[in-house]
Amino acid sequence: MKLSSHERKVHSLGRSVLAIEGLVAGTGLSSLIACLVDTGDRGLLSSFVERWHWETSSVHLPVGELTITLDDVSSLLHLPVVGDLHSFQPLHVDDTVQMLVDILMVSAESTRTETAQCRGLYVRLQWVRDMYER
Repeated sequence: MKLSSHERKVHSLGRSVLAIEGLVAGTGLSSLIACLVDTGDRGLLSSFVERWHWETSSVHLPVGELTITLDDVSSLLHLPVVGDLHSFQPLHVDDTVQMLVDILMVSAESTRTETAQCRGLYVRLQWVRDMYER
């Protein structure tokens, strides 16, 4: 089990882009970007993992059973847990290229090259970092 925060990764990309922040805010997940969880107590994490029961999705402790509910997640991470998180619609490579050109302000040629190299609707994180640095 690995407990990690992606805040440092997000901030390491450099300046923020309002369009990207708007997309993240639209999902209701913007509170996760600022969520910083650091725990150095691997013994504590190991204890929870050892006591986790997949069948009941609960942790069995000496004092009783602990179940983490969606309400707990909502309260701790300030996430909405109502309705669909996102409704996915199929994208075409041209749509992906256009979004990357609009949001990252990169050339369509470099974006097409990257999506072709990644064989689909994907780009590498290193490519995004390189675009930010430029």
